[in-house]
Amino acid sequence: MEDETKDTPKVPDPGGDQKGVDQRTSDSPAPDNTVGADVPEKAPPLPAEAGSSSPAEEIEAKVKAEIPSQEKLKTEAKVEAALPAVEKPSMTPTVEGASKEGEPPVPKKTDQVSEPKKTPPRAPVDPSAAPPKAAPAAGHKPAPPAKKGPVITVDITDDPLIDRIRGRFGDAITEAVATLGQQIVRVKKASYLELCKFLHDDEEALFDMCTDLTAIHWPDRSGEEFDIVILLYSVPKNRRLRVKASLADGEACASVTGIWAGADWMEREVYDMFGIRFDGHPDLRRILLPEDWPGHPLRKEYPIEYRDNEWTDKHLDYREIDYDTSVIDVKYGERR
Repeated sequence: MEDETKDTPKVPDPGGDQKGVDQRTSDSPAPDNTVGADVPEKAPPLPAEAGSSSPAEEIEAKVKAEIPSQEKLKTEAKVEAALPAVEKPSMTPTVEGASKEGEPPVPKKTDQVSEPKKTPPRAPVDPSAAPPKAAPAAGHKPAPPAKKGPVITVDITDDPLIDRIRGRFGDAITEAVATLGQQIVRVKKASYLELCKFLHDDEEALFDMCTDLTAIHWPDRSGEEFDIVILLYSVPKNRRLRVKASLADGEACASVTGIWAGADWMEREVYDMFGIRFDGHPDLRRILLPEDWPGHPLRKEYPIEYRDNEWTDKHLDYREIDYDTSVIDVKYGERR
């Protein structure tokens, strides 16, 4: 048998090298240092680099490697094959009349005819009743209904104490009314002090506390420009009463400090704010303003503006001072 190597052609080197590469058959082994050796069909996998796979992937690969190749993991399909009698519940809602393929149900025709709804009979209309009001026109607001206010002042009747006062003083009581639950008795100025003593000492009254004493100015009421108002309270009877007496401008009123000692400073305040004098007061003088203050602030004709300039010019020695405006911070209004 002739040697096959003799007839094997040699491939010239592209770089000009005359060395050739012998083409050998698949039977002859190739030396280790031969260029262009055959690559194995399955090369061993390279080791994974650190950090290239997640810890979960590494654990999964380790578990798969430990399971024998003959044994496979049980899947949901094998579970269904092992339990053919158990039906797997559907995850979609079922509709009555629908097919297994998911086709929509076909509505069934019924021969029954729906009966019309019966409306209840209407009540008979009263011919004497007022006709319904027409709806207001668009953009027109109907007028609100008139409000019926409560009765503010009513005459006091069937009251034992008020009847007792009227029987005792007669025509001197010019008015006995109730306003919003408050009983008011108006008496003439001449009987004012006598009525106060009666209300303090009488066993049915026992008004032992004077809670307040003030005045009201009515400049348009000629001859009765002022009202003295005294508020009384009876601790034993738990009852309140208001007494009023009218005075002319410049007319003095009797003091009740001898009956209720707490009326001392109240009468001084009325004297200070209204200018009403009280005969029999132990120390009648101003309590809020200086003695020479011009006018009385709670009178209706009292001017509010610039009233203090007169007293200030008289008692305070002041003068304007020129100052350097450059040292004033305009933004904050204060000195730097």
